[in-house]
Amino acid sequence: MSWIQDNKVPAAILGLTGAGVVGLGVMLFNAWSGASSAQEEFDMANASLARLKGAPLAPTPENLAQKQKLVQEYTNEVGKLSLVLYKLQPEDKPTSNTEFQAKLKARIAEIKKAGGSRLPGEFNLAFDQYTSELPKSDQVAAELSTYLDSIEEITRLLLKSGVKSVDQLERSPLASEKSEAGKQSRQASKAKGTAKGAGQASPGINITERRQVRVVVRADQGALQTLLSSLASPSEMPFFTVARLVRIENEAQVGPPRVAAGGSLDAPTDPAAAPAEEAAGQPAPAEAKPTTPGIQPAAPDSRVVLGRETLRAFIEIDLVKFLNPQASAAASR
Repeated sequence: MSWIQDNKVPAAILGLTGAGVVGLGVMLFNAWSGASSAQEEFDMANASLARLKGAPLAPTPENLAQKQKLVQEYTNEVGKLSLVLYKLQPEDKPTSNTEFQAKLKARIAEIKKAGGSRLPGEFNLAFDQYTSELPKSDQVAAELSTYLDSIEEITRLLLKSGVKSVDQLERSPLASEKSEAGKQSRQASKAKGTAKGAGQASPGINITERRQVRVVVRADQGALQTLLSSLASPSEMPFFTVARLVRIENEAQVGPPRVAAGGSLDAPTDPAAAPAEEAAGQPAPAEAKPTTPGIQPAAPDSRVVLGRETLRAFIEIDLVKFLNPQASAAASR
C-alpha cells in the first residue's frame, strides 16, 4: 500500500494546502497583471491630459470670451487686494520743504541720542543731502517724509533688538528725486511705445514701488534673530518690509584649537602664565577649593564651540509701497 493510503488525513491536508498555495499564486499573478495594466492606462491618460492642458487654446470666440472673463476676474481680485493694502499702509501727509528738513534734523538728533556709540559718527538716517538742501517740491517732501518714517522705524528696530553697532545705513533714491532728464527720457519712451500701434497689448499696471534699505550691523545670534523676526512682525513694523538678502560673516574664521583630554580651552596650560598676569597688574585667580585626596574632578564632557561669536551681517531690506490701483490704471491709459 502506498503512503497516501496509509496516511489519508495528512495526505488530504497536504493536498488542500498545495491547492490553496497554487490558487493563491494564481490570484496574486492575476492581481499583479491587472494592477500593471491599470497603471499603464493611468499613465497614458495622465500624459494625454497633460498634453491637452499644455496645448494652446483654439482661436474660437467661445474660448476667447472665457479667457477674457477669467483675466477680468483675476484683475478685479488683484485690484481689491491692492486697494486694501494701499489703505493699510501709512499715507503720505502733506509736508513742505522746510517742514521736512526740520523734521529730519529733529529725528536725527533723537536717534543719535538713543543709539549713542552704536551709531557711526556721521549718521543722518541716509538723508545726508537734505541736511543742507531742500527737496525739489512739496510733493517730493511728502514722499520723503513717509520714507524717513520707515527708515527711522528700521533704525529703532536695530537698536531695540540689541545690535552692538550699526556700521552702515543706505537707501535707494525715490523716482521723484531723480533728475529731470531721466523723467523726460521716460516720457519720451512712453510716447514712443504708445505710437507703435493700438493693436499691441498695453503694459501691466504697476501697483507697487520697491524701496531698498541696506544696513551693515554687528550683533550676536540672538540679536540678529530678534531683528529679522521684528522686521516680519506687523506689530513691530507698521511698514511692509521684506528682508530680501541676508549675508552673515562670522568673526571667528578659524575653529577652536584641539586640546588634550582633560585640558581646558579657557585656562592657560603654561604654569608661567599666571605669574606673568599678576606682574601685569591683573588680579590673581581665586584659590581652588581643596579636594579629597585620591579623587580628581571629572573633565568636562562638552564645550561651547560655536554660537558666542559676534556676527557681521549685511541685510538688504525691501520697503514695499503700494500705489493706488485706480490712479495707476488711469495713468497707464
